[in-house]
Amino acid sequence: MLRMVRDYELLYIVRPDLDDEGVRAAVRSVRGIVEAQGGEIVKTTLWGKRRLAYEVQRLRDGHYVLVALRLDGARVAEVERALRIHDTVFRHLLVLHEGEMPQPDGDTIDESGAGAPPEVVMDTAAEDVGAGSAAEEEDEGDGFDQAPSASDDEGDE
Repeated sequence: MLRMVRDYELLYIVRPDLDDEGVRAAVRSVRGIVEAQGGEIVKTTLWGKRRLAYEVQRLRDGHYVLVALRLDGARVAEVERALRIHDTVFRHLLVLHEGEMPQPDGDTIDESGAGAPPEVVMDTAAEDVGAGSAAEEEDEGDGFDQAPSASDDEGDE
């Protein structure tokens, strides 16, 4: 049987009451859901905690996570079903990815499953792009960067 593996982007929002370890556990759980369906996670980007545009299930904030993945099109429905009943993910959107897939960042897990979790990063946006120092400096502590804020003026015309 021929598999039609396609590139997708998954954006999901995790409950705001979780701490950093709880968010990472949710990311691992979603990774497990995708991999159980034969998918491959290319890159995971943690956008951090943000205010929602409107109240969802009595929640006003949430931790946003963007995932670039490869998945057989016939398995999309199963992944979405699992995300709908997930305990900590309260909203998600899975769409086809257009253009080139992002390059993986960080270490990858070898066949035995040992090693650091692959490709989990947080995007950064420097307030003063001309200085460049904030965007070029990386936090050696946890391997995560910061995402651009929702109030950034990019794309507003």
